[in-house]
Amino acid sequence: MKKNPIFIPFGRFTKIGGPGTFMRNFKVFLDNKSFSYLDTPEKAKVIFFPVKYDLAVLKSIKRNKGKVIQRLDGIYYPAKHQEQYLDLNKAIKDIYLNYADFVIFQSHYSKKQCFTMFGKLKPEQYKVIVNGVDQRIFYPSAAKGNLMGPWRLITTGNFRNLDMLEPVVKALDQLQEKMKLKFILTVIGPVRNEALNRLLLRPYIYHISTASLSQIAERLRESHLFLYSHLNPPCPNSVLEAIASGLPVVGFNSGAMKELLFFAEDLLADVSPDLFQRYESFDHQKLLAKIILALNNYQKYREIALAHSHLYFFELCGKKYLKVFERFLNNKRR
Repeated sequence: MKKNPIFIPFGRFTKIGGPGTFMRNFKVFLDNKSFSYLDTPEKAKVIFFPVKYDLAVLKSIKRNKGKVIQRLDGIYYPAKHQEQYLDLNKAIKDIYLNYADFVIFQSHYSKKQCFTMFGKLKPEQYKVIVNGVDQRIFYPSAAKGNLMGPWRLITTGNFRNLDMLEPVVKALDQLQEKMKLKFILTVIGPVRNEALNRLLLRPYIYHISTASLSQIAERLRESHLFLYSHLNPPCPNSVLEAIASGLPVVGFNSGAMKELLFFAEDLLADVSPDLFQRYESFDHQKLLAKIILALNNYQKYREIALAHSHLYFFELCGKKYLKVFERFLNNKRR
């Protein structure tokens, strides 16, 4: 069978993190749809990749009148990456401005980041497609749960920086002192920071360093509340998985959080109006207030979460990508 003349370098994006997670999910989606693609770029009329790719390959495709589709995750900025942000962004920005025929943003927040840092694109040059999760793995529990027992709180991710865990632990320390509530916080994911490892010593924390997607999904279904702390997230998969699992999500109003959680934004703690926020603006006291609000009104927020658990299925996301591909493979105008 003749393959579609589009090269998608799945083998390049296998590490833990947003691009790797997306590419794994996307490959499964395309294979299930029997959508064929090239394994090498030599005969490609279109190339699609997240973030950045070899300029030599892009130049070759452009010389042969091929098209370049770039998918952008979060970018680097001074508040978090200091003076290194220019070098870190250099290749991404070069492709964005000089090679990409079309750019896909994960969220409107991601688009604002890039428009501010790299420059605006014309409407026909981009599209916003929010990520999705595998609905066969992530779905709500049929059981109502035992609300009489300890509260089962959970957070998941690839924990690298203080902003990803410290505010949650500080808030829960005070929750334990003030309200004498019984609760367990399950932390799922690798912890790559010694300062964070010390936080995991709290007696109410149960840490699982590695877990399959199915194991994560099962833990989510066993939990009452998802807690999330991350500075300027462009479109966090962990949050989408929690939403698909029917869990109320408590976090900070940072990055794309308000955009994704438009149906329960009152559970997001205020930070600042800045596009690129700083960790110093994360107030664990405000996060604590939102946790208490969610626990005191749990049935209300659980029902809201369940009513919106269908929003971010990968089936919907994947079909939007296919429409973009078809446009360029068939040389259609938008």
